[in-house]
Amino acid sequence: MNTENSPKKRVLFISPSLSKGGAETQLLKIAQFLNAHDFEVMIISLKPINEFETDFSKMGIRIAYLKSWFGRPAHNWMQLKKLIRDFRPEHVVAFMFIAILFARMLKMSLDFKLISSIRTSVIHRKWYLPYKLSIGMDDALVFNSKASKDNFERLKLAKKGGLVIHNAISIPDLSRINCRPRAVFTWVCLAHFRWNKDYVTLFEAIALLKPGAFRLEIIGELNEETWPHRMILDLGIQNYVRILGFRQNTSEYLKAADAFVLSSHYEGMPNAILEAMAHGKPVVVTAIDCNKEFIEAANCGMLSEPLNAQSLAGQMKKMMDMSPTGRYVLGQNGKKYIETHFSEQQILNQWMELIVNT
Repeated sequence: MNTENSPKKRVLFISPSLSKGGAETQLLKIAQFLNAHDFEVMIISLKPINEFETDFSKMGIRIAYLKSWFGRPAHNWMQLKKLIRDFRPEHVVAFMFIAILFARMLKMSLDFKLISSIRTSVIHRKWYLPYKLSIGMDDALVFNSKASKDNFERLKLAKKGGLVIHNAISIPDLSRINCRPRAVFTWVCLAHFRWNKDYVTLFEAIALLKPGAFRLEIIGELNEETWPHRMILDLGIQNYVRILGFRQNTSEYLKAADAFVLSSHYEGMPNAILEAMAHGKPVVVTAIDCNKEFIEAANCGMLSEPLNAQSLAGQMKKMMDMSPTGRYVLGQNGKKYIETHFSEQQILNQWMELIVNT
């Protein structure tokens, strides 16, 4: 933190885009926190994409968007270097692999401390070689889960000594949680329709569970996809599934739900699961590395095999067959775990401390 008379520390964030993803949401939380604590903050989006409605200029945060790279890579590269030279950051925080690779290349000719943030436990093969060849150029390497850190170190894609800083999750104000049984068991899923969320498996699991007194409410962007509605009709589950699209007030849907479900076969650190846990909801999610790490530690739900509708349906049925009190206990386990390990103030302070001391 800066003293009253000292110049503001300049921190630059680089992100592939400002899509409404978990990583981008975390980046913006950190940027706003630093800005509120007297840092000078700038964000560069490598693509001209902004899906957030916040007016960051009113907060004093500068944001620059590069134009499409198609047909103009040299121009964009020069513009990127100029933006950084003009801002003169002491620290650059790069989120996700492509931003990390760009920041490592920029560090070869520009003077700044580089903090690279890895948001997943696996790396796509198209980034593997350039990433491996540039290992060691970071001044600090941050993972958002122990599973990710362990995997990268095991594969020799990261030197020992990286830090784990979890996602920052706000703790909702829950005056009470209703344990009484309801006529219709309500599942909620918070996820946009992207390839890794594997809604196909979730829809197939719902088809296996019918008939029954339950429904699934999906909060997420369709991204102009039409297949979900066709598949729902083909499986005959239109009376069980409601696609509600994007909603600002996700907390209200979480509060009203009996349990949370997510069928993704690939994730970094899924904010949606953490938010469900913060709301005291029991969860059924896939047994991928990041999920296993905190679901097992928190004892807050059930794990199913990825890409396996039978397994997912079986775990969802177990959850619905539990007593309301049993589900309440699981939900409270998750809430306590989030309060201890993921609370927003704690995590954001860790980021600020890292930047100050790097």
